[in-house]
Amino acid sequence: MKTRISLILLVLTILTMACSLPSFGTKDTPAQPTPTSTPDTGMQLYYGTGMQIMLPKSYISEDIDSALPTIIATIKDFVGGESGPLSGLVDSIEGNIGWYGYDGGTAAVYPTRLIILRNKAFSKLPVSMITIGLEQVLGNDSALVDSDSVKLGGRNITRLSYSKDSSAWVAYLFKEADYLWMALYLTTPANMAAEMDTFELSVGSIRIDAIQPAP
Repeated sequence: MKTRISLILLVLTILTMACSLPSFGTKDTPAQPTPTSTPDTGMQLYYGTGMQIMLPKSYISEDIDSALPTIIATIKDFVGGESGPLSGLVDSIEGNIGWYGYDGGTAAVYPTRLIILRNKAFSKLPVSMITIGLEQVLGNDSALVDSDSVKLGGRNITRLSYSKDSSAWVAYLFKEADYLWMALYLTTPANMAAEMDTFELSVGSIRIDAIQPAP
């Protein structure tokens, strides 16, 4: 995965450098610029609360206020309920949801969902302790969690992924602007395997404290 991302960045760097080089022609026939079309990456910019992210155009942003009960129930289930070791992630969750929505291009029965959370209190804890807390929540299934470090968008990010039966999720955790940020994808094993590269590109595109567009 790291090699693949590095290759993508290398190609983009080479293309950028190539575009900036001057064109050379003869004195009698000055070189003419060749019009080129802008490639469609299939991604577009989505604005959230205090952040922005590039996602596939098939993603649909949902109203946080109306979806709040579902979001809280989902996060509580994820962290082991109100008495779980990570229950603090749901504290003041109303103002700590960066973005919430789903991929309209995946199966309607269980579309891939994305929740981006931020938490100020957890920014003081080492990410390793948060990982241990999550393993406690999962109990016997903790052995199914893959944990590693990846570098996306210039950040060192802890990636946790889990897949069993019909359920799968991948969480990306990093600290920035005095917050712990977590981008959590909830999906199916098949979708996670097929879309992991897209997840990585999107998480790498996150920008914190983005300027909100005018209404």
